[in-house]
Amino acid sequence: MTQELRIYFPEKCDESGQKKLFPSSFLILTPEPPAEALQCLACYRLRCSHQLGGSMWLLTALLLWVPAGAQVDLTKAVITLQPPWVSVFQEETVTLWCEGPQLPGHSSTQWYLNGTAFQTLTPSYRIAAASINDSGEYRCQTGLSVPSDPVQLEIHTDWLLLQIQSRVITEGEPLTIRCHGWKNKPVYNVVFYQNDKAFKFSPQNSEFTILKTNLSHSGVYHCSGMGRHRYTSLGVPITVKELFPAPVLTASLSLPLLEGRPVNLTCETKLLLQRPGLRLYFSFYAGDRAVLRRSASPRYQIPSARTEDAGRYWCEAATRDSAIVRRSPELELQVLGLRTLSPIWFHILFSLAVGMMFLVDTIFCIIIHKELQKQKLWSLEISLGSGPKKKATSYLEEDRYLEDI
Repeated sequence: MTQELRIYFPEKCDESGQKKLFPSSFLILTPEPPAEALQCLACYRLRCSHQLGGSMWLLTALLLWVPAGAQVDLTKAVITLQPPWVSVFQEETVTLWCEGPQLPGHSSTQWYLNGTAFQTLTPSYRIAAASINDSGEYRCQTGLSVPSDPVQLEIHTDWLLLQIQSRVITEGEPLTIRCHGWKNKPVYNVVFYQNDKAFKFSPQNSEFTILKTNLSHSGVYHCSGMGRHRYTSLGVPITVKELFPAPVLTASLSLPLLEGRPVNLTCETKLLLQRPGLRLYFSFYAGDRAVLRRSASPRYQIPSARTEDAGRYWCEAATRDSAIVRRSPELELQVLGLRTLSPIWFHILFSLAVGMMFLVDTIFCIIIHKELQKQKLWSLEISLGSGPKKKATSYLEEDRYLEDI
């Protein structure tokens, strides 16, 4: 009988259900998961039973105890092939190996074909005589791992087969291709093609290796060769992914800078593949002049910016062997000195002063105009009052007139 097995994140609990604090690496088996709500980490399937009181008890849960809130980073299982090719002929033998951490005292491995688990629990799965039914997507999982990345195994019937170890690789990795004959028959005068263009001729050797790939090696590959006749294989697509994107140079302060201010320039990029010993080195340039070479740090510091530091900066990110080098776009670094600032502030203050003077003059003109209007009106009233036979018919018209009564 097969039962699903799960890994949980409880805070504390022991085999009898009593509260107890366990170290983070403590592993136990219980007939049932604890009643408290737990976070499921991974799922497994077991074939295991225990006789108790005349009835069969099936172990249903494996609990991985860690402190509450802690993060557990499980290793991903890895599938390798022997021989290493992801495409083989019918009736050939291929063995799949699953590598990953196991539970103490246990070495079971779960295999999946096209998402369906099958009953092989050993770390290796051997296909003695491959058939079309063996084609598909394989995954595996060990006791303390998460499921592996899929491996697509293809079984072919043809006279000639181009074999590769992986359909997707990362730039900088080697690429080995093999022109393989049916029933392992020898192949001579082999020609390798990329996107229908011949790039390698080998009269005897049916294998070819590109030691360090780059993005230009992506494409569709096939081969042709001589046996009793000249045969041509089907095309196989190969994708080379970039190891890291082109960097971007950024400044820690907004530009333009004031003279005397410190500033950090950062060459920003990220490795898309994590591998032991793999790291990037950074170089910084001002125009054509290198200001810092092969630094393990992605930062270049200018402790006190001067006007002489102004210019166009850019950076490079490279692998240790410089097999992969990428350059950033340029960054214009502007530094404003005291001599530059004085004329600017003078013009600003002068403009403000002129504006204030204009505003004051305008206000005075309005006030004076109103006073003059009042005096003119008062004079007109006096002149009208001296003649009894005259009166003002309009005070609002610009050219006033008098009318006889």
